[in-house]
Amino acid sequence: MASKTPPRMNPWEDRALNYQFPGHSQVSGDDGQLNKWRKLQDPVIYPGLYSASGFDFMAIMLRIIGRPNPQIELGAVDCSVSLVLCDLERPDHPIVYASDAYCDLTGYSKSEVLGHNCRFLQSPPGLGNTASSKPAAHGKSKPGCTFQMRQAIDARREIQLRVKNYKRNGKSFTNYLSIIPVELDVPGYYYAAGFLVEVD
Repeated sequence: MASKTPPRMNPWEDRALNYQFPGHSQVSGDDGQLNKWRKLQDPVIYPGLYSASGFDFMAIMLRIIGRPNPQIELGAVDCSVSLVLCDLERPDHPIVYASDAYCDLTGYSKSEVLGHNCRFLQSPPGLGNTASSKPAAHGKSKPGCTFQMRQAIDARREIQLRVKNYKRNGKSFTNYLSIIPVELDVPGYYYAAGFLVEVD
């Protein structure tokens, strides 16, 4: 006898079908009960299917590439880029997105960096600092770099500079950092896209 229960879905399919955009509630039926399946505008497209982070990476890159009056040149950018996205409207500008390449470069996992300011890279670990703390006075980047970055971020200006950073294993590296402010979905709500690359 055939089972009357539907086949079990893969976890990623289930997450995609049940994805909720921020500010949207679940769809209710005529009787006020939550529907088992959400109504979709396009039955072929499942929001969130290709974005576990909730951020549309391609839209971010298109806005960065198509920005008016670029102040710095990024050159060619592909999906292997080491990228963080920081929320400039929240206190302390926390990281809200980190690419896998960022985690590979720094040695920190996403769970260690999301929700924290990027400044933890300015000091070696083991001096009482973690992804959630401010940099220790010992070994941090030149004060001029930090000041320049802060001024550019506050003014919503692009900046590109070399910064001494530290990986999770304590090894220092020179980070050729590019920071570009970008508006996503809400006009006037800014994020900072940080592009990192290790240079000699």
